[in-house]
Amino acid sequence: MTSQHQIIIQNLSKQTISFYAFQQQASFTNSGAKLTVQSSSLATGPLAPHATSGSQLTFGFDTQIYAGAIEPETQAAVANFSVRISFSTNEMVVSQTSAIQPVDLTPATGQSNNHTVLSLNPLGLSAATYQTGPPPGSFGIQVPAFNPAPTPNLYCGSAAINQNGGVTLSSFVTPQPNSQLVCAPLPVYFVKTGSHAVGEVITYDTSQAAKCDFSQGYSVFSVAYNADGTFTTKGR
Repeated sequence: MTSQHQIIIQNLSKQTISFYAFQQQASFTNSGAKLTVQSSSLATGPLAPHATSGSQLTFGFDTQIYAGAIEPETQAAVANFSVRISFSTNEMVVSQTSAIQPVDLTPATGQSNNHTVLSLNPLGLSAATYQTGPPPGSFGIQVPAFNPAPTPNLYCGSAAINQNGGVTLSSFVTPQPNSQLVCAPLPVYFVKTGSHAVGEVITYDTSQAAKCDFSQGYSVFSVAYNADGTFTTKGR
């Protein structure tokens, strides 16, 4: 069982506030193409004032890196798709097929299982193996030929698992057909006020957000939402 990055939130204001979390957008390269990177909400929940309730909200994310892919099965699903890949037992989604595989990032020296091969009809990702090409700090997805028109029907990128076992595409793109997609994610998360369902595609905006940078070696961040609407963070 892998460990988790934990974010523990306290609400120091006088009213109940909803919070959500998302990951810093990964960087992508894909045969020189200009890519539009999208992001999704990874966790969300309301939180009562700490002074009157003593409550706190905890978001946890698996430290393991995952490659993920989603293929909406209908045009309506493309327009309204969720990028949740797997779910708690009381939830379900229709009109999309998904796949996920654990991968390692390419190290500065040596080898790692840094590459997976995407297959279509049906959708799948192979177990990760070593491949030259992805630079340090990244992993690769070999994408087969497919028809991207008239609407995008394939999304690939970095996936995250929260403490409830839900798997979500965190940063993702529509890849070029017959190409290698290289993805470089970072263990950096942001917390903002608002309510966005897990898997909901969000506008990526880190302003007025609490930054939790786990690349600095921390395993837990304490986040306080202050009465003046600002955040205070502390890693440990």
